[in-house]
Formats: sequence, structure tokens, C-alpha cells
Amino acid sequence: MKKTVFAFVLLAALVLSLAACGSAPAAGQSAESSAAPAEEDGQNPVMNFVGVYSAENSREALVEADGQENAKITLTCADSPWFHTQTVMSGRFDPETLTMGFSSAQLTEFIYNSDGSVAQETVSETGGKGRAVFNPTDNTLTITEESDTGDIETVYAWGSSPEMKFVGDPDYYSPVTATDKAEIETVIAFNVRRAYLSEDWFALADLIRYPITINETELADADAFLGYMMDKTVCEGDREVMLEEDCLDMFINGEGICMGSGQVWLNDLNYMTDKEPNLQIIAISGIVDR
Repeated sequence: MKKTVFAFVLLAALVLSLAACGSAPAAGQSAESSAAPAEEDGQNPVMNFVGVYSAENSREALVEADGQENAKITLTCADSPWFHTQTVMSGRFDPETLTMGFSSAQLTEFIYNSDGSVAQETVSETGGKGRAVFNPTDNTLTITEESDTGDIETVYAWGSSPEMKFVGDPDYYSPVTATDKAEIETVIAFNVRRAYLSEDWFALADLIRYPITINETELADADAFLGYMMDKTVCEGDREVMLEEDCLDMFINGEGICMGSGQVWLNDLNYMTDKEPNLQIIAISGIVDR
């Protein structure tokens, strides 16, 4: 929900209604023109700021109203779809300074199953202290967490982050394979990436569907592949691309699953059949002579 000016909230029921529905602030409005909190009509003044804010490194802050005068903020950090942390903090929202102080924040760690259900939930920290300050001028939220080694300040901008990596849809790869999403990302693709980067041709040989063509050379089986790759290496540019591949929500199309920018393609020969899924390498690029 975007921000509206408290003075207008008090003077105009129409603006109050728009704020409750998530309308954006009118041009030129700012919290500095606020005369008093919107307590007379029973609305928590933080209602003008509720919604999702995002920061770098897959972090989001969900702001909610808590009762008549408190705010609740849930910070989520999701570097992996299988693991993320949530910090829940709450406190009284001061409409004059647009600040919420907190002293009992709780950090919880979540581990997920491949279907998105929670496999393990652990409270790792309690009693976190700090403050959250809203800035309607640029639609940001600054959260300062107190630490023994110094305060940690993070600025969150209005709007959800496209980088958030949750488990998401367990059927993400279903258009090309029936293989479980967790198995694809944490076993198959993980091992393919490792073998490609370490030039472990023996490991790759067992993951390929033959025949396979590399650099216009058709290789009929594993022996042919190993013989061909004996004096080969990975091009530095392709190596850099695969180093950036996190194996999460990889690109898919009718050809299968793309790793990197096409350094490796995976395809399921048994897709749309009664046979067990069989995801294998069908293309490898970035291979050059030593």
C-alpha cells in the first residue's frame, strides 16, 4: 500500500478510502504535512505504508498493521529456494516521525521440501532491537538492526523483488520433464555444473544421451566422448557463465532445460510417456582444444 498524507487522511474520507485500497500518493504529498495520526476514525496510521519493500540479495520486507497503533514487519531473506530466514519485528508506529522501534525481533530459519512444504522450522535468535523509518519522499523503508559489532542498516525500496528465490511452483519444469524439481536443481544440474567446471569428463560421460555432437563432431558413445575430450578444456568465457549458474528456475523451452546461456542442455527422453523420467545432457558447448 502506497503512502498518503495524514493531513489529507484526517480531512478527506475519500483519500482515506483510497489509501486503504493501496492507491499511490498524490504528487507533492509528503509526511511532513501531517497534522496528527489518523486515530480519530479508528485507522492505524501505518496503514498508509503497508505492503512489500525489497532490497538487494533477495531480501524483502512485508509491512502490516498490528492493532490500532503498532506496525509489524517481516523481513525475508531467500538466497535459496530450499532455505530462507524470516525476522519478525513489531512495535508502536509514531506517525510524527514515521518510525517504529522494536526490541523483541525473532529470527526463524526455514528448510523446505521440494513441494514447498516446510521440512524444518527453527527459531535461532530472539530479542533483536532496532528501528524502522519510513520515507514517503522516495517510497523507501530503512531498517536499522542493533548489533554488538555495530548497527546494520538496510534500505528497502517499494515493490517486491524479482530476485526472491522461494521453492515456488514445484511443477516449474513439468512442461519438459516429470523429474522432481529438487532433484533437478540440487542433484542433476548441480552435478552437471560441477563436472563441467572441473572438466570431469568421466562424470559427464555418464550423464549424456548418445549420440551427441560437440563442435560438429558426432560421438556415438561414452568411449568416443572420453577419447574426444581427452585434450579439450572449457573456454574461459563459458566457464565464467557457468560459474554464475545457480541451477535455480533454469530457462526451459521445447528443447529442454538450459544451463548457463546454453553451455549445457538437458532433455527428458521419456517425457510424456509411461516410463520413468530420464533427464540427460543432449548438448554441450564452450569446449575448445587445450
